[in-house]
Amino acid sequence: MLGAVEVRTSDGDVVPLPSRRVTVLLAALVLRVNRTMPVDELVDLLWNEDELPSNPRSALQIYVSRLRATIGDTDRTTIATAPGGYSLRAELANVDVEVFRELVREATGIADPAARIDTLGRALALWRGRPLAGLDIGTVSRELVPRLDEEHLQAQELYFDARLAAGESTALVPELTELAERHPARERVWAQLISAHRASGRTALALSTYADVADRLRELLGADPGPELQRLHAELLAPTELGVVPRQLPAGVPAFTGRADDLERLDQLLPTAGLGLVIGPAGVGKTSLAVHWARQVADRFPDGILYADLLGFSPVTEPADPLAVLSRFLVALGTAPDRLPANAEEQIALYRSLLADRAVLVVLDNARSADQVRPLATTGSRCRTVVTSRNELAGLVATEQAEPIRLDVFDALESKQLLAARIGAERFRSDPASVDALAERCAGLPLALSLIAAQIALRPHRSLASFVSTLGEGPLDALSTADGVGVRTIFSWSYRQLRPELARMFRLVAQHPGTEITPGAAAALAGVPVREARRMVAELVANHQLIEIEPDRWVLHDLLRAYGQELCEPGEADAALERLLGYLVHTGFAAAVLLAPSRVRVALPELPADVEVVAPATRDEAFAWFDAEQPNNLAVLRAAAGRADELLWLCVWTIADYLDFRGRSGYAQAQQLALEAAVRLGDLRKQAHTRRDLARGHMAMREWDEAIRQHELALGIAEELDDQAGIAHGSLGLGRVYTRIGDHRRAIEHTQRALRIYERTGHVDARANALNNLGWYHSELGEYEAGLDYAQQSLKLYAEVDSEFGRAVASDTSGYALAGLGRIDEAIALYTVAVETLRGLGRRLDTADCLMAMARVQDRAGRGDGARASYAAALEILDDLEHPDAETVRKCLAQQR
Repeated sequence: MLGAVEVRTSDGDVVPLPSRRVTVLLAALVLRVNRTMPVDELVDLLWNEDELPSNPRSALQIYVSRLRATIGDTDRTTIATAPGGYSLRAELANVDVEVFRELVREATGIADPAARIDTLGRALALWRGRPLAGLDIGTVSRELVPRLDEEHLQAQELYFDARLAAGESTALVPELTELAERHPARERVWAQLISAHRASGRTALALSTYADVADRLRELLGADPGPELQRLHAELLAPTELGVVPRQLPAGVPAFTGRADDLERLDQLLPTAGLGLVIGPAGVGKTSLAVHWARQVADRFPDGILYADLLGFSPVTEPADPLAVLSRFLVALGTAPDRLPANAEEQIALYRSLLADRAVLVVLDNARSADQVRPLATTGSRCRTVVTSRNELAGLVATEQAEPIRLDVFDALESKQLLAARIGAERFRSDPASVDALAERCAGLPLALSLIAAQIALRPHRSLASFVSTLGEGPLDALSTADGVGVRTIFSWSYRQLRPELARMFRLVAQHPGTEITPGAAAALAGVPVREARRMVAELVANHQLIEIEPDRWVLHDLLRAYGQELCEPGEADAALERLLGYLVHTGFAAAVLLAPSRVRVALPELPADVEVVAPATRDEAFAWFDAEQPNNLAVLRAAAGRADELLWLCVWTIADYLDFRGRSGYAQAQQLALEAAVRLGDLRKQAHTRRDLARGHMAMREWDEAIRQHELALGIAEELDDQAGIAHGSLGLGRVYTRIGDHRRAIEHTQRALRIYERTGHVDARANALNNLGWYHSELGEYEAGLDYAQQSLKLYAEVDSEFGRAVASDTSGYALAGLGRIDEAIALYTVAVETLRGLGRRLDTADCLMAMARVQDRAGRGDGARASYAAALEILDDLEHPDAETVRKCLAQQR
């Protein structure tokens, strides 16, 4: 009943009702469960006067029959016919409205107001929205729904009374504000809101709220506020009794956990610093920490504790005027209201004079700016001030020497400690796997953990695993209460304070598919210059919407990312992804050709006008750029799949050599995504190219069969297209694989085919590569003279095109052939040159291969020390790459010892 009317079986299945009038009939009978409802009243509920059937009683009997047929007739539920009417006989525990009423009656019988919270909370949790939703037939909407609404309001008022009595004043303000706005003539709710402001130490706001409601009541009802509101107003205006020590802290968190290091840092403020600044993102627990610590050290401030919520991020009011707060503090310290100085400067001077010889702690919560804090910060030697803020308030650190304490999210252990404290040890221990999952999905945010813990505590019969599933379906929806308070709401308070350009930057960087954000990526996502992006991101960091993990690298908290993502319109998010891909492709292309200058180029699409590319100028800058963007590669590619396949394929083209040179993980996955994109595009040339790159990855991991398969598929496409360059590239690649499995004759056959094509097409670099490979293959067959001849031809061509990498591999091959001819010193000299060149080029796997080849020559020549050094250097690289050859080298090194 408390929402859309539903009938459920004992198994929880919904029983569909045949029509709206049958539903109205059921609702009427349920509202008088176990009592007879007269026929005339039922007729009035079912039909307006202009809708009455010719025989209302007969029509009613038909609807009763339909209802009986729908819900059945059991010993637990039956529709009974009585003289003059009908009744629904049912167990009250099966009717949500009756359970609600019983829980409210139970709560009113509990003497301790704070002890009523749980019972009233369970009662209110039964409401699923507007009662009898959708049944807007005359009498239902005129009488039944308003009666249920009134019961709901009364229960909410009892619930808020209980929470106010328990000291939850600050947390109640947003909920009471929303309820008062929905029921502007409800004086009881306004009285509770004013009481919450007063209990939170916000007397000025309480007075302004009274003035606002008085104006509304005169406008709506033509009457002044009633006795309760007038009494509250008089109490707000009453002067503070002189001699009373102010203790204005709100209630602390009953089960405070963690933050040992932060509490210790606050303790260090006592002897050393006058002002502590607790900063961090929304929901991280700044207020809880400050209040908990203040209560712990209260005995060290015998002259009082002053508290004010500065409302820096309130969704319903402007930030508090520090001078209004100052007046309240002066009254709390014993100044009669009529003796307050007239101007701000005199009030500040009086405040400092009163605190000069006193030991007072001032807690300023939710500060928006340094200007809010400065008039209220203490200057007395025995006084201390603690400020909390979502902003960095760098001005306080610079000019007031504030000691910043930056709160981070909880780690896994702290998260589980909070859950254990809130849900109880027995339930916590009942399902450790689900507890771990809950901690992980709340991403360490104390607010999120507290909200899910509250839901778990309110639903003792639900499994912990079911809450994990709920978080997986939509964490921001799951981490909220029925009255709208939750992670999304708290985040929105900070988001609304952002200037439009900062708000846009925040929601667009949240669209980044990867985990880390760089200046270039942020600029591309927002379509602004890099310099402007850096400035905006710095402001978001200062406001704790982004986290700086190192210079020019930022991350978003997982829940903030989810919040930012849902703020974007679909078109806005798609445009941001396209700009990001354009930036990656064009910058990546410039970096890729620095790493492999002889690489065959691909055509690029036009760069979007609002994307800035700062191209690297050197190989080191190219590697640095790839290193910066590499952690996000796969995530960006997966996001682009099916949405921007051309840019996806080009992006993989740009990173292929980098991943191969560095031996980075993700090479095979990136190439597979590129292949799938090429298939979707229907581009055979791209498919062949990608299969050759896939084969290169399989070959690097010693997966010979799959490398051969991919090369043969690529070669088949090239032959079908009569693509001579593709045929040559495929043949050359097949030769490399065959020699690695010992079939050197077949390797020579494929490589000769490639060489003939390269000689016709004049591709000098590729011809040098083929000659070098032939030198290696002949040397593998023991034909060292032929091998050395091919390698020297290759070296000459590589010198013509000034290819450092080419000279390195040709030197490696020459060294192998020379070693076979017994010219050991010459061989080792060439190997040394090759190793140093490859290392300088950043080609780590090639470097390891060359080191292993040199070690084998050194070993055969009886130069054990040199062999051990070469094997050890190779092993260091292979271990770092987690390469399968590492174990082989380890065994060789063990034999050397």
